[in-house]
Amino acid sequence: MAVATAAALLAALGGALWLVSRRFVGSRAQRLHEHGDPGLMHGKTVLITGANSGLGRATAAELLRLGARVIMGCRDRARAEEAAGQLRRELAQAAGPAPDAGWAGELIVKELDLASLRSVRAFCQELLQEEPRLDVLINNAGIFQCPYMKTEDGFEMQFGVNHLGHFLLTHLLLGLLKSSAPSRIVVVSSKLYKYGDINFEDLNSEQSYNKSFCYSRSKLANILFTRELARRLEGTNVTVNVLHPGVVRTNLGRHIHIPLLARPLFSLVSWAFFKSPLEGAQTSIYLASSPEVEGVSGRYFGDCKEEELLPKAMDESVARKLWDISEVMVGILK
Repeated sequence: MAVATAAALLAALGGALWLVSRRFVGSRAQRLHEHGDPGLMHGKTVLITGANSGLGRATAAELLRLGARVIMGCRDRARAEEAAGQLRRELAQAAGPAPDAGWAGELIVKELDLASLRSVRAFCQELLQEEPRLDVLINNAGIFQCPYMKTEDGFEMQFGVNHLGHFLLTHLLLGLLKSSAPSRIVVVSSKLYKYGDINFEDLNSEQSYNKSFCYSRSKLANILFTRELARRLEGTNVTVNVLHPGVVRTNLGRHIHIPLLARPLFSLVSWAFFKSPLEGAQTSIYLASSPEVEGVSGRYFGDCKEEELLPKAMDESVARKLWDISEVMVGILK
């Protein structure tokens, strides 16, 4: 009994030490954040979808600190305005009387519902009228494993928001991105793309629906879209890259039911194993701002490094067919 108790205590101590070391190592992103060049993005305009929370908010905060004009494209304007106010206060407090405080960027809030093609078109029309340039587009917003529901235009929600909404948004802003070149497009995908496939016979999931599979399919679509767009943008000085942020503690999993009694354990596990939003946002920030990836296009990144893709994510014929069908679905081609 004494041996078993001692073993349990050692295991608990080991686990506690591991958790502490995990959080210490996890603070590396914060340390990198504190030492970045505050003027790196000065004079550049960045659009981030879903920027009021999670990865988008963390990305916006850092790019603001680097001097960018950040446009938050968010579905809920009230929540976006609240987040923008918090970001402005945090930025002002962090800058203080420092000499580089003048580098702090500007923050603009605009309503954008990616589940509505009408909203996407209205947003882009307003943006094109008001903005003379767009240096970076970050397609960040997403919906994760929701129950079966449809967008305003009748598309399965995950495919409609994660792929089609961003597909139309990017298409409508390409002219501005080209005239602002060198410019960048950053697409947030997920490692879960590995579990999806593109079923052209049931893109709307009306024959069958599995929320996990449909999320993975939308993330695979993000990668195929990125690679095909990179091919089409060759020679324009507009680059596009895709990334996976890792497993991050955000509200993306709000549709996942966790039993009440299991929530404390889940919170502990997520604190120990999941990335913070700032840690998860590092690759988005890197692809949006780093001189190291100037001119790099059509690649897949994780933890600020290029990674290999499965063959199904590099199938050019599937990518082109998905592009052609997506054009018809969003009304670019009839």
